[in-house]
Amino acid sequence: MLTSPISIQTTPHLITSGDFYRALPRVSNSDLTRLKEEHLGYWSTPSTRFIPEKTKVFGRAFHQHLLEPETVGTVLSQLLPDMTDMNALAPAQTKQLQTLMQTIRQDGFCRRYLRQSDREHVVLSTEPTTGIPCKARLDLVYTSPKRRNALIIDLKTTSARTQAQFLESCYTYDYDRQAAFYVDSLRHADSGEWDATRQFRFVFVGVMKQRPHRLFAVDASSIPGFLDYGRKKYRFWLRKWQEERTQPELVASAWSMSA
Repeated sequence: MLTSPISIQTTPHLITSGDFYRALPRVSNSDLTRLKEEHLGYWSTPSTRFIPEKTKVFGRAFHQHLLEPETVGTVLSQLLPDMTDMNALAPAQTKQLQTLMQTIRQDGFCRRYLRQSDREHVVLSTEPTTGIPCKARLDLVYTSPKRRNALIIDLKTTSARTQAQFLESCYTYDYDRQAAFYVDSLRHADSGEWDATRQFRFVFVGVMKQRPHRLFAVDASSIPGFLDYGRKKYRFWLRKWQEERTQPELVASAWSMSA
């Protein structure tokens, strides 16, 4: 059980909102991942391009069911219409999905912030060192009543079997860059909503896809250097993005990737 963040380390509506977010002419953390892959080569680092499509679909279904249940009918049957006819994977994945959601909802820490947080919260910001307009969509963001503290929670399904393996994956898959990008999105939000906020925290929660479906958590903001290193990463790739804005053919290619 996750008792506290300190002790733990497609329906038409969804299509419309997702397309609207992707169409915003701003840079997201996912855009930086694609830019990195373009520059370093898809085989040089772990890449989402080589994650099986069924795994990606399962992850999207997990987030939609958990964070936007009021807008979801049967997401798996919508996203994978052929699976039921072709094989028995859809029922198995549906059962697995329900088990993972139950695991999350039974945990006191997760249950509390699922109830109290804004879900799938879109934040528009301007990165101060480059002036580049950015966007982020946060799984869960909780702001204290007097707005002095903000907590971002990002939910992951994971193949890690231990806390150490989950922490390692945070480095392997550039989660430090994601955490810094999201925290700074709040700090520099165009709305000014968090201007008076004094403390920003970021917690990754991972749920094992395999039995016994344990929960892991990493309080990213408590790890020395984690956010600072992630900030250096995202600013480096933002500068690369900015440099390529002067080359029309590269800009067109970059934006087509994020569409």
